[in-house]
Formats: sequence, structure tokens, C-alpha cells
Amino acid sequence: MVAKIIALDIGEKRIGTAVSDALGMLAHPLKTIVWKGYNRFVEELKELIAEQEAAALVIGMPYTLKGTASKKTEEVQKLAEQLRASLNLEIIEEDERLTTKMAENALHAVGKKPSRQREKIDQIAAVYILQSYLDRTHRI
Repeated sequence: MVAKIIALDIGEKRIGTAVSDALGMLAHPLKTIVWKGYNRFVEELKELIAEQEAAALVIGMPYTLKGTASKKTEEVQKLAEQLRASLNLEIIEEDERLTTKMAENALHAVGKKPSRQREKIDQIAAVYILQSYLDRTHRI
């Protein structure tokens, strides 16, 4: 059995979260955290980590379509560094290009209006981030 991993899709107002199964093969939506400042975010994240018994955190990095860093990438990297100092677990950075668009398309495909599902989009984007990491690192 592999320890669970939590993924974050970090936005300006909300952070979507996802969690892996105990085997480290599949990602599932968890919840959306509303940004209320760094300290509150860390408190909520610590609660999730404890509830899920997670051993690692995957943070989606918003690179440009060309794969270069943007101002937003630098902001998320700074937050990742702060989390490394605040949390006692491995923090992994994962490319998140197009995950929000993929999440919107997934909702649209099942007849939901993405504009009315912002919290779900954040969670689904976190699922795509985590599943990408799991698929890339899974060894049979």
C-alpha cells in the first residue's frame, strides 16, 4: 500500500484539491478551499493532510503554453516554498497546463455549465494534475 497524495490547483480565490487512492493509482476530487489568507489556508491544508493521512503534496504549476514561467508561475512557486517551510511532507511541483480547460470540457460533456461550477472545476483540475503525476511516476 502506498501513502495517499493530495494535489492542489491554486487559483486567486479558490484552491481545488484532489487525493489519490491508497494504491497511488487513481485521483479523486476532494474539496475546494476558499482563499482566506495564508495562515487559514495552511490550517485547512493540515486538516486535510491529517484526515487523508497524506505523505506528499503535488502542486500544479501554471506554466505558459510554451512551457515557460509566468508571473503566476512565480507566485505559485513562492507559495510552494512557503508550504515547504510550514508543512512536514514532500512537496512536488507538477505542470498544470490546460487542466482548467480540460475540467471545463469534462463538465460540459456531462451537460453542466462550467460558469456555474467554479468549485467543481477547481477540484477536477486538481484531479487532472494529480492523475498526470500518478501516471508519470507509477511503476508496476
